Amino acid sequence: MELKHIVRRAVRRWAEKIASKRAQRQAHMVLPSGSDLSKRKAGRLEVAGSMAGHIGETTVAESRPEAFTRPTSRKAEAHDAKDNAPAHLDHRLAAFAEERYELRHNLLTGQAEFRPKGQDAAAFLPLTARDLNSLCLAAHEAGIPCWDRDVSRFVASDRLPDYHPFRDYFDRLPPWDGKDRLDALAQRVSDSALWVSGFRRWMLAVAAQWMGMGDGHANSVAPVLVSGRQGLGKSTFCRNLLPPELSAYYTDSVDVANTARMEQLLVEMGLINLDEFDRIPVRRHPALKNVMQLTDLHVRKAYRRDTLRLPRIASFIATSNSHELLSDPSGSRRFLCVEVERPIDSTDIGHAQIYAQLKAMLLGGERHGFTAEEEAEIQRANVAFYRTCPAEEAFARHFRAARPDEEALSVSLPELIALLRKRQPGTLTGIGMQEFSRALVTAGVERRHTEKGNRYRIVPLEHEGCKSAILSE
Repeated sequence: MELKHIVRRAVRRWAEKIASKRAQRQAHMVLPSGSDLSKRKAGRLEVAGSMAGHIGETTVAESRPEAFTRPTSRKAEAHDAKDNAPAHLDHRLAAFAEERYELRHNLLTGQAEFRPKGQDAAAFLPLTARDLNSLCLAAHEAGIPCWDRDVSRFVASDRLPDYHPFRDYFDRLPPWDGKDRLDALAQRVSDSALWVSGFRRWMLAVAAQWMGMGDGHANSVAPVLVSGRQGLGKSTFCRNLLPPELSAYYTDSVDVANTARMEQLLVEMGLINLDEFDRIPVRRHPALKNVMQLTDLHVRKAYRRDTLRLPRIASFIATSNSHELLSDPSGSRRFLCVEVERPIDSTDIGHAQIYAQLKAMLLGGERHGFTAEEEAEIQRANVAFYRTCPAEEAFARHFRAARPDEEALSVSLPELIALLRKRQPGTLTGIGMQEFSRALVTAGVERRHTEKGNRYRIVPLEHEGCKSAILSE
């Protein structure tokens, strides 16, 4: 009996397997009479159970003839399969989306953008996850059986035309009418001759960078609008330098300590305003000047694992409510400082003709970089905007730089620091040797290299006892 039971169980399992395979073949060959997939699955399970209970008695088709019907047209079945094939589905989805929307791929942000078809006055908007889901649902309503991944693949493909905001803007500009407008634009801020000429050169560099005509050189100069008074419209003028069509590519939200974010802004923005420049710590100035000189950058875009080498687009401008801005005389050539003495009129800026003029000048071969002579002139003018160094102030109270033909004291840096601390305790607290050395050079003190190290030629403002005090150190 035990052997008979084992055999019977084995036969039953074999019959169940055969019944299941037959049911699957029948399901592929015929269409279910039910209205959805659940009925088809239920029919298969019921047939399999019937086969297990009545081994060999009947086939699935014989036991439940009402469960399946033969298709009325194999041609119709083939047509449906073709409509749902991946290639044809992608084509239907693309046609559906392009019929309803204008789509493009923004080269600066790396995002897909859209606006409804026929609404030319509407602005393009970034295509968000919510928009993608809405597009997928609308496609379902139109009878396109796509998945959200199909929609995402479509908008991330080269089916969307590339769009460069700045190149597109310059391509659409009208011809220049020949009237110069750059000097008048600069004079809204100041009538200084250095400012007017420097602003013209800077605007040419801005346009060259936007047009991709930088020739491998970055626009490393930044105008700085300075005024102790607030409410003169410095930031408004900076913002309004961009035409309305490009206003999204202006930012004054900057963290100079975040180098990665700064580099990303260089390839995504057109103009970066270092608002309240005087609040940037002196220790950040070297890193900032390094960023200002970058040309091509390796940036990782959102949702990408690899980095892309992208050209720089952005230029810098700055504002300040304090005149004490600069600390490094050699690096000050990067900043075109101008004092704002009156409210700035930022209304009715004729952007189209201003940028048409810049485009015509650049295509005509106009130089857009500053010469060494121009940078030296900027550097001389920036003396009025140097940040007062406590060490320099302390030095100026007791000493001055020696003239070339004058008898002077020759002291080392530690000797001078020790003397100043005796005369004015606490003055040099927190000031390093390197910073103090730069302060002496800024004050015009001659530095000579000797066998005993660097020596500085100085003259005490009070001669009594000064020399002996130094020598006693």
